[in-house]
Amino acid sequence: MRHCSCFILFSLIGFAHLNTLKQIPLIGLFTSTGHENQSSFAIIDYAVNHLRTIPNLTTELFIQRSKQDIPCDMAVGTKMVFDMLSQKPRPLAIFSGTCQMVASAIAETAGIYDMTTIIYSETSSLFTARDKYPSLIRTVPGDSQHNIARKLLLNTYNWRRFGVLYQYERQYTMPVTRFNDLLYGDGVEWETALSKGISFKDLDETQGNRTRNSLKDAFDDLQKDDTRIIIGNFNSTMAVRIFCEAYRYNLYGSRHQWIIVGYYESEWWLKNPGPCNTSEILQALNGTLQTRVAELGYDDNARTVADLTPAQFKFDLTRLDTDSYYTHSYFVGYEFDAILTLTSAFEKLHDSLSKQNCSSDFSDDLTWRQSCWRLELINIIKTLDIEGVTGRIRFNNGDRVGEIVIEQILVSPSHKSKNVEIVKLFVALPTEQSKYVLLPARNGRNITWHGQGPPNDRIKRIHRDQRISVLTYTIMAIISGIGILVAIGFFVFNIIFRTHRFIRMSSPQINNLIIAGCILSYTSVLLMGVDSSLLGKRNSVSAMNFICAARIWTLSIGFTISFGAVFSKTWRVHTIFTNVDASKRAIKDIRLFIIVGILLTVDIVLLSAWQIVDPLKIQKYESQIKTEGKDIVTLWSFEECRSKRRSIWFTMQSIYKGILMVTGSHFAWATRNVQIAALNDSKYVGMSLYNVVLLSITTAVVGYFLRDQHERSYILTSIFILLCVSITLCLVFVPKVLEVAKDPHSNAKPQRVVISAVGSKPAPTPSSQELDRKLVTIDKQQILSKIKQLTRQNDMLRLNATKCEELITKLLSVLNEGNSKQSQLELFIPTSTKLVDEITNINESDWLLADESQLKG
Repeated sequence: MRHCSCFILFSLIGFAHLNTLKQIPLIGLFTSTGHENQSSFAIIDYAVNHLRTIPNLTTELFIQRSKQDIPCDMAVGTKMVFDMLSQKPRPLAIFSGTCQMVASAIAETAGIYDMTTIIYSETSSLFTARDKYPSLIRTVPGDSQHNIARKLLLNTYNWRRFGVLYQYERQYTMPVTRFNDLLYGDGVEWETALSKGISFKDLDETQGNRTRNSLKDAFDDLQKDDTRIIIGNFNSTMAVRIFCEAYRYNLYGSRHQWIIVGYYESEWWLKNPGPCNTSEILQALNGTLQTRVAELGYDDNARTVADLTPAQFKFDLTRLDTDSYYTHSYFVGYEFDAILTLTSAFEKLHDSLSKQNCSSDFSDDLTWRQSCWRLELINIIKTLDIEGVTGRIRFNNGDRVGEIVIEQILVSPSHKSKNVEIVKLFVALPTEQSKYVLLPARNGRNITWHGQGPPNDRIKRIHRDQRISVLTYTIMAIISGIGILVAIGFFVFNIIFRTHRFIRMSSPQINNLIIAGCILSYTSVLLMGVDSSLLGKRNSVSAMNFICAARIWTLSIGFTISFGAVFSKTWRVHTIFTNVDASKRAIKDIRLFIIVGILLTVDIVLLSAWQIVDPLKIQKYESQIKTEGKDIVTLWSFEECRSKRRSIWFTMQSIYKGILMVTGSHFAWATRNVQIAALNDSKYVGMSLYNVVLLSITTAVVGYFLRDQHERSYILTSIFILLCVSITLCLVFVPKVLEVAKDPHSNAKPQRVVISAVGSKPAPTPSSQELDRKLVTIDKQQILSKIKQLTRQNDMLRLNATKCEELITKLLSVLNEGNSKQSQLELFIPTSTKLVDEITNINESDWLLADESQLKG
């Protein structure tokens, strides 16, 4: 009996509360199919009936709606608004669930009268134009708010480089523009590799259609620029074509990630047939990330103003007789929150109007036509902050600040078809008006990658300095130092034993030039290994510019001096034994010094002009791209001495020194069979010249092909320079050292001249036995000739002695007579004993080229 009394008491209180509710008339306009129209009405009835049960709410919405749905036609929608405005009671706001075209016309018309229009299912960015829609309120977040979730996603996986493909229509271009403003306003370095709009005209593949923004051109650019992260902003119709093209270009899988605006119709890939079949589209679509507005709030247990949690709301929907409407309409929660928003706003409107001395008796036409309550209602809604079933309800200039979810489309093959699953991964949750945080979804699911992890947004570039290692430089420096010490040792040896017959006959002063050039060449190896890392950052640029000049000067002048000295000695041998007249006169060392001086002058003029007109400067370059797989590239940066016209100056130097080497090679080849005992190092000088030519050419070729591999180029170039210089020194001076060691006091007599086929074509090289027979024959001929010469000389001397004795006898007899008679005597002049070598046809007294003082060559 007691329980029955309590039930009756609560019923009476509830009935009394219902009688005291203020009814707010609204216009309800909907464009949908008949099924969804009836389902929408059921949700409205559910929301209104549920809010009636809330004790602290005194407002009840009364939505005047048509029994039939409205076609998606602006004219019909506008006419319906004007017709319903004239009905009694006068509507105070418009509640719209129409298509975008009708919603735009209704909101623009209502803005003229400052009548609040609230919509819950249109996310287009076009409705953010407050000058066109001043009284529009949206309880669903707009497409531009997806940009915040995208930015958080890019930051999470450190994706800084991306491309953007968008549909070339205003409602899709606006979010892209705002996305760029959002990114580039925070100081983080972002790189938009591609941003391209595509219209439906570009999808036409007939007659070779390729317009400026064609789809194929866009994918060509994506492939060319190697864009890995691709953000899409287009409708589902175009999405089918874009993912078809992605399949064709193979722009999907482990190396690519697509991020698109999600669509709210189910299985949209089946409803939009394109040139690719469904299997191909799903293959490219697999793993795609999409952003959508949250269907319900993040916190399932958050209690709303309607004393309802999202979990309870979802459970209540299953009990509605709507054929599970909530599975067909994604925006059912926003529809409920739209009614909740209007109810809460009208609850506050009465008190707010009382403070402004504005009547709240809306049944009066005069009051209804006033604008004070209309503007105040809009302001109240814009400042509203309540909890709804879709999360916290707040507005930013009429646009909902709501939750954005990030989902992944996963395609798994089954026995006969492919199953598509949309998995919620993250929720971008607003904390302040413009602040969001990215939280993991409560389902515990993680993102699925095709590879080992998230794809790189670009080929990963590892920047490394290509320096000559300390070990390499130390080894080369030690070898160069040893070479310099050896060259100094040869110089000291050349000075000490300059009076030795063997050293004196090889022109020691010219040999000193060879040593000086080799020391400069050794020094150039040391300078080539110096870089800014050894000098420090302070003043490193100016110091390196000086070293750049020093490198080319030391190497070029060192080559000219040493090679010029070898060249001049070879020229002297060639001149003496290819010119018959020249063999009768001496070629003194001063003429060799003049040749070296001329070559050095030409070199100095070229180097000075280079240094003045176009000086070498240190510059940094990147090269040696080494790809590891397809995602990692190592960029080696190195320092190099360069000038604007370096190739021209190198060409001039190469031509000059090339002519010099070719000429020297000709001289060496022409005198290859000459063995001059007086000019005792001619054979080694020729070998040195061959060595210099071959190694110089090899060094130039190797340096050209390894110019991007700094350390290898330095190692090989240094080795060739060291070999060239060291071999030249050894060929010129080691035989002298050995000869001096054998005969330190210069007691041995110089050998006679031996010439083999000078000026003629070189004979084939004889075998050792033939050579021995020829040498024995020549020795016998020389002995027989010598015996004949000595016999004739003896006969002449005896004849001369006899005649001299007869003359002396006559002279003595004349003197003994002592008379004054004049005597006439025949004066006898002895016959000359000057001999000519019948083998070589050279006078014995002339074989030293005039006198011993001339044998310094």
